[in-house]
Amino acid sequence: MSGRTDRLLALCRDAAAQGRLVITGHDGADADAALSCVLMRELLARAGIPAQIVLTAPDDQARRVLARFGEDAEVLCGEIRRTDALVLCDHHRPEHAGQVVACVDHHPTDYPPDYPYVQIEPAGACTVMVLRLLEEAGFASGARCTAMAVAALYIDTVALRSAKLPPGEGAWARETAERLGMDTAWLTREGLHLQDMSLPASELARMGEKRYDFGGRTVISTCVQTDAMTEEKRAAILAEVRAALDASGAALWVFLHHDPVAGFTDEVDLWPDGRMETVHYDFVASRGKNVMPRVERMMRGRNNGTAAGGAAERD
Repeated sequence: MSGRTDRLLALCRDAAAQGRLVITGHDGADADAALSCVLMRELLARAGIPAQIVLTAPDDQARRVLARFGEDAEVLCGEIRRTDALVLCDHHRPEHAGQVVACVDHHPTDYPPDYPYVQIEPAGACTVMVLRLLEEAGFASGARCTAMAVAALYIDTVALRSAKLPPGEGAWARETAERLGMDTAWLTREGLHLQDMSLPASELARMGEKRYDFGGRTVISTCVQTDAMTEEKRAAILAEVRAALDASGAALWVFLHHDPVAGFTDEVDLWPDGRMETVHYDFVASRGKNVMPRVERMMRGRNNGTAAGGAAERD
């Protein structure tokens, strides 16, 4: 057992002895958030620590993937109480009341939180990080836990195409999927997650919605993953985003168009004053690794009076 797993388990054991210990992903939990919670529950259970998963509004893909591994999303959904002790998976900023005991996350930040246990490090998927913790604690990972990590990695890295994929993880996922006899065609389809572009622009404008609080400023981000974007559809989507931004009161809306087939990402930043700024990435950019850390620096810089605007902060 490693020093960090000793510390994590000791903190969770103490918290569970005093009340309810809750493992939770970010709101609108995606497949990686949901599966990392399942693996964290497994880790704590192996150590004899009672804990409950509470997910808030898991998305359709998360529900689909959970079911494939025998987990009922409805059973995992619920309410977080103010008296709960929390273990955050796949995010590091609490979105509900409760006292955070630990967080395990793969989204980089220049402003790490101050919790008793914080583990934020590069990984293609948070579920892979939890699998490593399970193994570091001296427990056999087993085929089911390993398969969940492989699935989360495929899905959270655009079928192993994302820039956030660390060296070696892609090869590990491919080799492990083959060894376990996993359906790689299904993994690839789920990972590419191409949107149906016949949907209304109003619906496409809210795909993959996430909210961030950066120094007291709300930033909203949505994304569409498709190889069939047209200029007409893009204009219609951005008009819907503009209307949604005006109604939201947010300080910024970051819209992303990922094309995993052609291998690029277009970012459009919309500001309440009517400005619209664009960034083109000649690779499939990661919202967590490439986009939001820069946006966080920019928003905190504006709070401190050190950034005049978005363009000056571009990579």
